[in-house]
Amino acid sequence: MKKIILLIFFSSSLFSQISSKKIDRWISNNDDLNGSIVSIAVKRIDKEKKIVGSGIDIYMTPASNVKISTLLGSIHYGDSIPVINYKVSNDTLKISPTGYPLLLHPKYRDKDLAKFLKKFKHIVYHTPKIELNKYGPGWAWDDYNSYYQAERSEMPIYGNVVQIIKNSNGEIEVTPDRYKIIFDFDQKKKIHRTETENKFLINPSLIKFGDTIYSPFITSRKNTISLLENSLGNKVEFKKNELKDYSSLNSTRVNEIYSAILKDSDNLISESIAANISFRLNDTISVDKGVKLIQDISEQIELFDGSGLSRYNLVTPKSVILSLLDIYKLIGFDRIKKIFPENYIIQNEEDFVWGKTGTLKNNHNYSGYIITNKRKLYVFSIMINHFTEDLDIIKNAIADFLIFLKSS
Repeated sequence: MKKIILLIFFSSSLFSQISSKKIDRWISNNDDLNGSIVSIAVKRIDKEKKIVGSGIDIYMTPASNVKISTLLGSIHYGDSIPVINYKVSNDTLKISPTGYPLLLHPKYRDKDLAKFLKKFKHIVYHTPKIELNKYGPGWAWDDYNSYYQAERSEMPIYGNVVQIIKNSNGEIEVTPDRYKIIFDFDQKKKIHRTETENKFLINPSLIKFGDTIYSPFITSRKNTISLLENSLGNKVEFKKNELKDYSSLNSTRVNEIYSAILKDSDNLISESIAANISFRLNDTISVDKGVKLIQDISEQIELFDGSGLSRYNLVTPKSVILSLLDIYKLIGFDRIKKIFPENYIIQNEEDFVWGKTGTLKNNHNYSGYIITNKRKLYVFSIMINHFTEDLDIIKNAIADFLIFLKSS
């Protein structure tokens, strides 16, 4: 009798485990996924078992799931982010950029860096080694007005965007206030920058009290130095030669930067971290070289930027799983829970899933870590490409899969 009971228990336990067949069945039973390309990979962290799933080796458009790879690259190559290179000579501070993105950032301002720079009345800006295009390959040319496509640069300042708010007196405040502003009450958009110059057209009647709006400005080294001078209240001298025999100031806010990439999906910060990875190893600010370094530690991945804006990017769910496993091995689950957002769109549940979304039109993905009802920890990647349903329907399907996985 005991043998029969044990056999039934063992069989029931085995059947309840997640498997490729169960995942295939879940996909085929979900009518909302008809016509979509669906690839799913799942693996339990503490077992040496193979990855299970459906289409785990199919190359998919990852969108912002690329940021998982950028995160892994930053952690793998030292997990420290150089903020600025500097050399002090008497009362003069000589600096050279590293691609660090938080100087005077409107959302994630690095007060420590600004405070460090303001200690000196005389600053010399030295040319860094740089191989950097303002936009990545495959980026949409007409998205230049949107916050999510701020220009890359060697030393981002103010997040390379202007911030527009309407204060309690109904007045429009623009930061930085260095550009031509035209109020146009006939304009249908709240703000529009002309394509080729830093001229911003604003319709104040469309902006409500409490609104905060961002629009990228056109970057240049001259513009960066001018903004730096204005913020510091001091002259910044420019030198074409590279800075030699320097020291590096490293960030004390690494987790905050990673959270900006993962929780807020900030594209410029992610691109800047990719460029910063290149700087750490090559002494050159370059997204392309940073991406190559990220690919060197990855499998089944073809990247063209560090954020996922490019539709040229391709990854497999298996590659995402392997990246998530590497992140877990390097930093542990407690830190993962601090930097990844939790629970997707699922409400009224105790935190049980931490992951990163990735969305481009007709493509939506979600990858991360999940604790099942049996308190087992898994990594997963669910990628849905080329769907024609509304995004909310796809999100609900993913939420359904997460509940399905949680109970398996």
